[in-house]
Amino acid sequence: MTRNRIRLLMVMDSLAVGGTETYVLSLVKAFPSLGVMPVYAGGTGVMYEAYARAGCPIHRVGLTAEQLMDPAWQKQAESALMQIMRSRRIDLVHIHQTPSGLYAAEAARKLGIPVVFTVHGAYYPQDQLQLMKTAGCTFVSVSPPVQAYLDQQGIPSHLIANGIDFEQYRSEPSSYLRTKLRIPEGEKVVVYASRLAWDKAAVCAMLIRAARAIRLNEGIPLHVVIAGSGNQAAAIAELAEAANLECRTSFVHLVGNQMQLRDYYNLGDLVVGTGRVALEAMACGKPVLAIGNHGYFGFVNQPVYDEAWQYYFGDHDSKERPSEQRIGEAISEALAFPGKLEEMGRQGQAWAREHFLIRDKALQMRQLYDSLL
Repeated sequence: MTRNRIRLLMVMDSLAVGGTETYVLSLVKAFPSLGVMPVYAGGTGVMYEAYARAGCPIHRVGLTAEQLMDPAWQKQAESALMQIMRSRRIDLVHIHQTPSGLYAAEAARKLGIPVVFTVHGAYYPQDQLQLMKTAGCTFVSVSPPVQAYLDQQGIPSHLIANGIDFEQYRSEPSSYLRTKLRIPEGEKVVVYASRLAWDKAAVCAMLIRAARAIRLNEGIPLHVVIAGSGNQAAAIAELAEAANLECRTSFVHLVGNQMQLRDYYNLGDLVVGTGRVALEAMACGKPVLAIGNHGYFGFVNQPVYDEAWQYYFGDHDSKERPSEQRIGEAISEALAFPGKLEEMGRQGQAWAREHFLIRDKALQMRQLYDSLL
């Protein structure tokens, strides 16, 4: 029998700006109309307001890796989570990260509450995944490579892709943003949205150097807008400053973390990104050059849609290592045919709408919840 209403506890490390947090927010907004009532527990962050506006009750519990290194805090965190589960009469717990998820899973196990664990990439340590399996979690993978990664470790999972809210991510003019960043009308813009850490920061550095070479060698007045932050942000800022000095103009624009990425996607003639960013940009009708944590995939156009999804746009699998030269060639080639770029954007928007609507994904998730209750 299906329950009419499910009281759900979403647990995350924090409400920082990131793909996982954005995806969970879109689920939180889609769930109530499907009879799922979400409550959040975890650390706070920049996205606190957005969750509160979505009508999601928020319980602050310190669950960052640093906090959970303290054994006394571990006990406290677990009992705080149990207290929330009891007082909110939670039916099901949904976790997304480790180590926060481990403590939530343990608390839920003691209360006999089923736990769903969405694995958002192939970067989770194997020992922690095995602990989650032992704790009795039901696994969800967000892409075929993640599902394969779990399979290799003997962990079965349900494949439910990230969904996109097409009311939030849509095509619209961005002339005010162009004015604000002082980018002259008609000059081309490449947008890069990502956390500036690890391999994604390395890709960002290659993109800046490639754009500098295009400006200097081909005389194309190209601009690069970089949205995001992370532990490599200072190094990227230094590189951007050097490139701007060399080209004697501010063509690399660092805008930091942005809650409203739609405006920035719409500013771009091309978006360089991966995973969720690729899907959000396509929802805005933008052509995408997919390069991610795993490596280089290339343009996401009609012949390769299925393949791009199989690779999760270069984030979880890839075709080759990225390089400054490879990125530069791809951008030069794309800018030479603006009509082709626009068409790629239109077709990508239709494909994304067909396969990644948030309501469809929320419904799949609701069906999984029902099967566990």
